[in-house]
Amino acid sequence: MSKEFLAKNREQKAKSKAQRAKRKGCETLCSPLYAPRFVPYTICLTLLALCLLIVGGCATNTSTQYVRQNGDYSNFKRIAVLPFESLTTDEYAGEKIRKTVITELLSRGVDVVEPGEVTRVLIEQKIKSLGSVRTADLQNMAKTLGVGALMMGSVEAYGISRGISVSYPEVSINLRLVEASSGNIVWSVCQTSGGPNFWTRHFGAEGVSLSDAANIVVKEAIDALF
Repeated sequence: MSKEFLAKNREQKAKSKAQRAKRKGCETLCSPLYAPRFVPYTICLTLLALCLLIVGGCATNTSTQYVRQNGDYSNFKRIAVLPFESLTTDEYAGEKIRKTVITELLSRGVDVVEPGEVTRVLIEQKIKSLGSVRTADLQNMAKTLGVGALMMGSVEAYGISRGISVSYPEVSINLRLVEASSGNIVWSVCQTSGGPNFWTRHFGAEGVSLSDAANIVVKEAIDALF
């Protein structure tokens, strides 16, 4: 045999040996039987948990909003928040969310009429139900209170839901802003938060409280306006 042939043969054998070693190393690293030698088991669990969290670990949050385009909201710096209707088994849910909304508006620099003053005007104008209130009544109320807009709303879900092995808060609200001069709705939002988060669903960890969930829902709802 020629020296060239022998040299080429040795080179091919060396390449084949290197490829076999590389394949064996990959198979060993990827094999569940050998993985603990290279990757600590706790790290594997942590990576798996992070993957599950990214794929679908969050509670359900939905939002449907309407904002009138090219609207002038400069005169909405003073707002009256009317009593909210409660459509839940908690008869005080409407007032709880109303207080949260007022607090959120105040934190954003909005001048909000004292709730007691709103109640006084409702009584004076003999308005017993806001569900069937007329546009003219809203305009008169806004004029009396000296506001540029009235905020109305309802609470459709407010409570703790219980699954097979976990409990979690569910809050759903509907808010709308009525322009005082025209009586038209210029902003409306339906914001919902519900379902267990990743840690509650998979590990039974305690999630956010009902009041915290309500604060989050209100904040996300008003973000679209102010």
